[in-house]
Amino acid sequence: MYEITLLLHSYTRWIVLIVSLYTLFIVWRGFIQKREWTKTETIASRLFVWVFTLQFVLGAILFFIPSGLAQTAIDIMSQDFPSAMKTRDIRFFGMEHPLQMTIAMAIVHIGASRARKVTPSSKQFRWAVICFTLGLLLILVGIPWWRPLLRL
Repeated sequence: MYEITLLLHSYTRWIVLIVSLYTLFIVWRGFIQKREWTKTETIASRLFVWVFTLQFVLGAILFFIPSGLAQTAIDIMSQDFPSAMKTRDIRFFGMEHPLQMTIAMAIVHIGASRARKVTPSSKQFRWAVICFTLGLLLILVGIPWWRPLLRL
């Protein structure tokens, strides 16, 4: 189960990046050109939230699988925290990655929710631009780029 979930989590990262870049293009364009918020922006926002939530759930499953990398990192951290913090992979997968992605998830959800509820369109775009951009920046920082980019 771990390998299948890891494979799905690895490939879904690319879908999240593509959808988030598309969504950012849509909301930035609307913000800069002072457009009206339309169904296109709503669909793009929902797609970004949905795909990122799927990725987050896959990551949470990986985090709680007893034989997984994150659980191994947490076990090591609980035994010798100062030494564990000096080891890049242990610190990253045991603490940094889950925390960054949780914060990014909250920011993206807040942005989508606020953009859906506020009026006028200028405020919708402002919420979407700020939150989706911050969310994507956290996602980019939180991706382990040194790991295999494609798992075959």
